[in-house]
Amino acid sequence: MLDSNGAICGLCGAPGVPWRRKYGFELLRCTRCRNGFVPKNLIPADLESMYSRAYFEGGEATGYPTYLADSHVISKNFARRLRFIEKLGPPGRRILDVGAAYGLLLRTAREAGWDASGVEIAEDCAEEATRISGTRVVAGDFTKVSLDGTFDAIVMLDVIEHLRDPMAGLRRACELLSPRGLLLIETNDIDSPWAKFMGNRWWFLDPPQHLFYFSLSGLKERLREAGFSDEFHVRRAGRRVSASNLLFKLSGGAPEGPIKRGLVRASQSNVPVSLYFNFGDAVLVAARKP
Repeated sequence: MLDSNGAICGLCGAPGVPWRRKYGFELLRCTRCRNGFVPKNLIPADLESMYSRAYFEGGEATGYPTYLADSHVISKNFARRLRFIEKLGPPGRRILDVGAAYGLLLRTAREAGWDASGVEIAEDCAEEATRISGTRVVAGDFTKVSLDGTFDAIVMLDVIEHLRDPMAGLRRACELLSPRGLLLIETNDIDSPWAKFMGNRWWFLDPPQHLFYFSLSGLKERLREAGFSDEFHVRRAGRRVSASNLLFKLSGGAPEGPIKRGLVRASQSNVPVSLYFNFGDAVLVAARKP
């Protein structure tokens, strides 16, 4: 049940109004910043327990079916994101990956000559990420863990929408960046034509794992409020997706029954095919610290 406190936007403090309803969750849209959110009092207290090995191995109704089996596809996407950062001219080569999962971006960054480290909220994943990437991955909440020194680039790819307090995450990132350092965020744009066309069928509407739903303008406003300059670099981000991952996403929207069970089974078969998608609903936003 929604209470008056839960209806307050966790990004700017203004009231929200009913926007969407999915998986039994009432989603609100802020009357001021126009971003969407799950009401605070409806967020499960144990939400973070979802982010374990099971989340990356098909053991949850959301997440990934075979994250490590898709490592060749995922690493190609990460390499493109790193090239985007490099073209923008970070002040140095020290990078932090927030939400490092199994460390595939960190491994890709190290191979490209970066001094890389990461943060991952799931302890078992952080241990595996350290092994796979060959670099330090701290387990814990990014807004609270101890980190050494400053960074020239920080990446939050498909992360900010999961945070209970995105503003705390953005402020921490700004504090940790060196002057002229870059924060790269990848998330989805609720004002994109594809998001509007799909409505409640849009795959990104996935509470409670996705707690916040940003518009591009609303994200820029929050970045400025967190201390970043007006220098933004935006790209509509496409990505390669494995057939297994695509089938898993389709199963999430299928009704209970044989079709859903069949899609889940097929997603776990590690089909060696990937497809490139760009519906214009995902954005890469690079923000620079003054």
